[in-house]
Amino acid sequence: MKAENVLGWLILGLPLLGALILSLWPKEPSKGVVRVVGCGSMLAAFVLTIALFIDQAGHQNEVHTSALWRWIDMGNLHVDLAIRIDQLSILMMLVITGVGFLIHLYSTEYMDHEPGYRRFFAEMNFFVFSMLMLVEAANVIFLIVGWALVGLASYLLIGFYDDRPTAVAAARKAFVINVIGDIGLVIGAFILATKLNTLDYEGIFNGIGKLSPGAAEAVGLLFFVGAAAKSAQIPLHTWLPDAMEGPTPVSALIHAATMVTAGVYLTVRFHLLYQVAPNASHLIAIVGAVTLLMAASIAAVQVDIKRVLAWSTVSQIGYMMMGAGLGAYSASMFHLVTHAFFKACLFLGAGIVIHALHGEQSLDKMGGLWTRMKPVGIMMAIGCMAIAGVPGLSGFFSKDAILAHAWNAGGLGKFCWVVGIVTAGITAFYMFRLFFRTFMGPEPEGGYGHLHGPRWTMSVPVGILAGGAAIGGLLEVPGGWEKITDWLEPITSDSLVHLPELTNGAEWLTGITSTAVGLGGIALAWWMFRAGPARRLRFANVAPGYRSVLQDAYRFDQIQEEAVVEPTKRLGEVFRDGVEPHGAQGLVTAAQRLTMGGSGVLNRLQSGLIRGYAGAMIGGAAVLGLIMILVTR
Repeated sequence: MKAENVLGWLILGLPLLGALILSLWPKEPSKGVVRVVGCGSMLAAFVLTIALFIDQAGHQNEVHTSALWRWIDMGNLHVDLAIRIDQLSILMMLVITGVGFLIHLYSTEYMDHEPGYRRFFAEMNFFVFSMLMLVEAANVIFLIVGWALVGLASYLLIGFYDDRPTAVAAARKAFVINVIGDIGLVIGAFILATKLNTLDYEGIFNGIGKLSPGAAEAVGLLFFVGAAAKSAQIPLHTWLPDAMEGPTPVSALIHAATMVTAGVYLTVRFHLLYQVAPNASHLIAIVGAVTLLMAASIAAVQVDIKRVLAWSTVSQIGYMMMGAGLGAYSASMFHLVTHAFFKACLFLGAGIVIHALHGEQSLDKMGGLWTRMKPVGIMMAIGCMAIAGVPGLSGFFSKDAILAHAWNAGGLGKFCWVVGIVTAGITAFYMFRLFFRTFMGPEPEGGYGHLHGPRWTMSVPVGILAGGAAIGGLLEVPGGWEKITDWLEPITSDSLVHLPELTNGAEWLTGITSTAVGLGGIALAWWMFRAGPARRLRFANVAPGYRSVLQDAYRFDQIQEEAVVEPTKRLGEVFRDGVEPHGAQGLVTAAQRLTMGGSGVLNRLQSGLIRGYAGAMIGGAAVLGLIMILVTR
């Protein structure tokens, strides 16, 4: 087995090994053991991923596949338990293991006083293993297994506080919506297996031209159902804000670098399929554009600091999906990487604030923390500037790369460009609304009392992520240092449809316009929440009806409850009370009564009296004699 394949299996197995050790450890291990096993397995996986990246950089055009054994063997369909190591999977592995390790390290202190310490790290390791399985899979079946395990792991982590009904409900909601996506993936896999007689990526990519337009569109749409559910795109987005019921490190892991980006990875991985399914691609772009604007408008009025960041995640994933739908695959993956930096930084920074304030999450009860927690304020300011697209920081380069491609695409792309530019201004506004309300202005009435300051295990990961948010954009500088594009070129260069080359005009127009609206959003937030904090109270009473709709997240939950959940419950009650007793259960009941009645008759015949048995024998003989007479006549 080649070194690349050995490394791939080791990277996949280390988090699983950590999860198994922690789960099977006799009695209750010490927290030191939990930290060494939980964080050590992640650090080892990250180091091996770096080694794999360095090795792959030396022969970038190679794709390495490795199978352990034949999993399915049915006629012409053969599926191996196999991994695929290429540029796309390695990029995702770097993000998953790198950011995942930092979040694990942060969690050693954040979860220190929480019950279930061992269980938390076992579930975190299991989640990372599931994500690595998803991105390393060499066929659709292995992908679906990883996809489903990620849903299971997220269910466990979101519902970590199992004594809270809201956390249990949020976990159940996330699991159900993700299962809807799983169904789309499974049906799409069946179509591919039927049409191409293979589920291996290489076989699918080589056989794309054999698919009829209708089959290609069907598979593309079904796969997008899976992507929309996992990446929280409208209308399957409602689970993600509720996932804030989990611990803050879970929010950072799920919302920054791993689970919610799985849909983007899926779309880019199957970009050849989407290029022969233009209607599905256009739908992805439209849904991404609508999602990013919708979620940004909701984030602008949220009061819970974690919910602001959750809706921000929904919006930013919308940028990535929009870019992937328009064919800007490298730009979408670039934004995925920068988003991992600044969103993990923001979530973990918010976690430090929440930890210091003894669990308080409401912006209404924050303010004036700059003088008390300046290092955290600086790191969160960097994260806010990065996501707002301040020139020079990572979000400026990655977001503008998607928007420039959108402008260049024309037609639908122009619509997406306008939506993206408007959303850039809203994003800058709500992120600095969060920053100013948390760190600036007066302290809340009554003050804070004693604040829990973070130790290095919480501060260092946030600092590293802030550094990535600040300089990560230099991975891709238009017209020059384009390392993400170069790295992914072996994956994206086999495209069947080539986008027109970006023009300087598109890049300059996008850069100037997005910078202007972004700085305008920051200025508006400063004017409302820093220069005159009382202004926000006056503006809160403007258009109260629309504000109420935004606070209720456009009432998607209520609509789904009334349109889907309640009718399904009523239908279930009809089947339970009306159909089942007389249908399937009726047949079972009838068989039961017939059997019991027959056994009762036979039971009465078994009287134990000799004269009864003799009479029965004489009667039987008489009947047989009569039959013989009638037959022989």
